[in-house]
Amino acid sequence: MYTQIVSVIENSLKTLGLEPETAKIAEGQYNISKDKKVEIMIDVWEENQRVFFQALSPVNQLTDTTRTEVLQMLLEENHGLVEASFSLAQNTIIVKTTIECSAFFNQERALSTITRIAYYSEFYQNKWQ
Repeated sequence: MYTQIVSVIENSLKTLGLEPETAKIAEGQYNISKDKKVEIMIDVWEENQRVFFQALSPVNQLTDTTRTEVLQMLLEENHGLVEASFSLAQNTIIVKTTIECSAFFNQERALSTITRIAYYSEFYQNKWQ
């Protein structure tokens, strides 16, 4: 199923007007950008005989990880997100979605996930500038 999911993702990138081979950084991994401001990283991997698809985008740097009000604000913002959440990685606030894929995973789902992450990333970059 891994090959099937990679094919769905690559076809989705083509639909977005992107060349998968240009965006590919490793097997099952792609970096794309929207207006060179919003970077989206896409991963497809297999683990324990299950296939996962993840789209994530860095939103902002977190300079002080001890400020609990920032972490509380992220949790409150998570409450309003649809099929996405904020997380922290290396002091960077990211917005992401991880999906366990089935045989029913299709291009429409992949496109909606990628565009949702791009939208949230751009929205919050502008909101938190």
